[in-house]
Amino acid sequence: MNTETRRIYTLILFHRQGGQCCYCRRFMTISYEPRERRRPQAATLEHLRRRADGGKDHRDNFAVACKKCNDSRGRHDWLFYASLKRDEF
Repeated sequence: MNTETRRIYTLILFHRQGGQCCYCRRFMTISYEPRERRRPQAATLEHLRRRADGGKDHRDNFAVACKKCNDSRGRHDWLFYASLKRDEF
């Protein structure tokens, strides 16, 4: 996926999600500056079904997550991980 498409998806999903992470529901910041994108609250484009599990670069397979959640999800299913982050267990 090219950079422009990635940015468009990020902006659309950021708006649809009200600026909140799809996992922890904390508010995120959006920036294209490299230094700002490394912050824990930076908005990142997330594959709901991981590519390692056969997920594709399709618009229905994306959500926006904060960098902290995106980096710590690991091999967990997205719905299981969201439930963990929201203390639903």
